[in-house]
Amino acid sequence: MADNFSKLWLQKSQNSLAINRAAQEIRKQGRALPCRVTKVVGAIVTVEFEMDTSTWTLPPITIPKAESPWFRHPTQVDDLGMTLPADVYLGGISGLGKGIANFLRRGNLSALVYVPVSNADSGPDDPNAAQVCGPNGAIIRTTTGTKSSIVTNTNGTTITFGTTTLIVNASSITFTVDGQTFTWGGSQAVSTLPIKAPDVLVPNGSVNGHNHPGVQTGSGNTGTMQS
Repeated sequence: MADNFSKLWLQKSQNSLAINRAAQEIRKQGRALPCRVTKVVGAIVTVEFEMDTSTWTLPPITIPKAESPWFRHPTQVDDLGMTLPADVYLGGISGLGKGIANFLRRGNLSALVYVPVSNADSGPDDPNAAQVCGPNGAIIRTTTGTKSSIVTNTNGTTITFGTTTLIVNASSITFTVDGQTFTWGGSQAVSTLPIKAPDVLVPNGSVNGHNHPGVQTGSGNTGTMQS
């Protein structure tokens, strides 16, 4: 019986064959591994793996970030994260390749995306509030209809709706509406503010066309604005 078994070589090696084929399929799969960003080009990053691979070396790879075109992360060099594997090739939708994905297995690093991972040393300003920040601030804008945006950066904050803008920075506040620009601060003193249409209302009436009592010729002061 034993002699007959030794002659059936296929039956003898079926177990080893199954193990080897399973190992080959596992190696074809992508890996969720810790990594560090080493280069950023638009929505694409190059990462190096943060793990001990002393017996062999994992090369740096260039992969897309896991983000929507409607919300962009200001990813920086040395940001930490992990790779997330897809089941099939992503080059056709990421712009890093061509063609349409199918179930043909490609290189096991060609179906990865970069996902940021939070760090204990970089907690939020307020754990109960949404926080948007970046080295040069943030941009919120519309993509349809009247142009509307809020831009906050190292130069200040600009709020825009159509042709109306409000600019706030360390030296002044500038407001533009209907083609007229008003500025507080900087080289423009408040007393010389060119107030025209649209009018400005104060507690006792409008600034454009108002009355004072006790008007005198010369350098005398008038009374408090009446209406």
